[in-house]
Amino acid sequence: MEFAERIGIANGSVSKIENGRMAITDELVESISSVFDCTPAFLVGPDRLGPTTRPWLRAYADASKKAVDQQTADCTTALEVIDILALRQIPDTIPVFDGDLSDEDSIEQFATDVRIAAGLGDGEVVGNSIRAAERLGCLVLPMREELGRHLGLSVRANQTPVLCVARSNGAQGIPGDRQRFTVAHEIGHLGLHAGLGPPESADDAARYEKQAHRFAGAFLAPGDELLDDLREEGNRVTLRALSALKRQWGISIKALVMRFRGMGVIDEDHARSLYKQISARGWNKSEPVEVGGEEAIWFKKAIGQAHRGAPNSLRAAADSAGVGVSYLNRWTAWVGTADATGDVIQLGDRVAQRATGLSEERRGGSVRPMPLRKTH
Repeated sequence: MEFAERIGIANGSVSKIENGRMAITDELVESISSVFDCTPAFLVGPDRLGPTTRPWLRAYADASKKAVDQQTADCTTALEVIDILALRQIPDTIPVFDGDLSDEDSIEQFATDVRIAAGLGDGEVVGNSIRAAERLGCLVLPMREELGRHLGLSVRANQTPVLCVARSNGAQGIPGDRQRFTVAHEIGHLGLHAGLGPPESADDAARYEKQAHRFAGAFLAPGDELLDDLREEGNRVTLRALSALKRQWGISIKALVMRFRGMGVIDEDHARSLYKQISARGWNKSEPVEVGGEEAIWFKKAIGQAHRGAPNSLRAAADSAGVGVSYLNRWTAWVGTADATGDVIQLGDRVAQRATGLSEERRGGSVRPMPLRKTH
């Protein structure tokens, strides 16, 4: 309704324009492009990409369809701009799961395969989950807004894996450990469910989520190495041990409880007792051991290289692509990530320390009918 008012047309005409069922004037194109902060040429340009998949969310769960559609359209627009700018992307190397999704051991092994594809060594801590996603060929974008309880979303646009995740820390961010788990979870969707559409029932949705959770736990904390560290902490799954393991692996205490339960290290009663203790201490909202936030670097770096020498590379790229600089700012700004100060754990630093033998915490090792781009 607001959009229709701003460009001076009836509400029912908007869908007609989007679907190419209404002839529009050059003046109307100008009005629409002004609202969308792009040039008329970009707005009416030919489709450059193949279809964008739907995210693996059932009926958008507790997020509005409008919000999900906006986020999905934003992914497509970002890839269109990348294509216009001829930025060289990292090849997609995410393996495609071809096993039995009901077999948790197969998912564990698949996580190992994806870790190898991401350049991670045996038992190596994932120093930066977003960088790992980028090495796998993912375009990683900040979420426009949280989608209800969903802190991340993934699709394939023009066969490129696109992963959106909430910014971490800051006044409106999420804890770094939740951001890391969300990134791993979405990588799991991209590999495990590549040939599947969105879940059609609540049971399907729960099953998809459980599979992606299992993958994320195994990707961030391989089982054998996690058990080695547990033995070093006394071989008992207690809150003290879980806090120490969180410091090492950058996974939330609650996620570690879920990980040990899934591995059969603890039973349901033990897990329930730990969850009660976590709740009693107020850790559901704020856990001890703060994990630093992460940010993507490929998009901004690629733009900088393509427009080297320009006073403002983002503005130069936006002008070349025919979109407002607000788009590039939105896709590359990770404001609110934590500084590597105080008691904030920076996993990338810890990996560097271990590689140089400094860590002691672990072992050494126009007027015509036309469809318009959906840039909203």
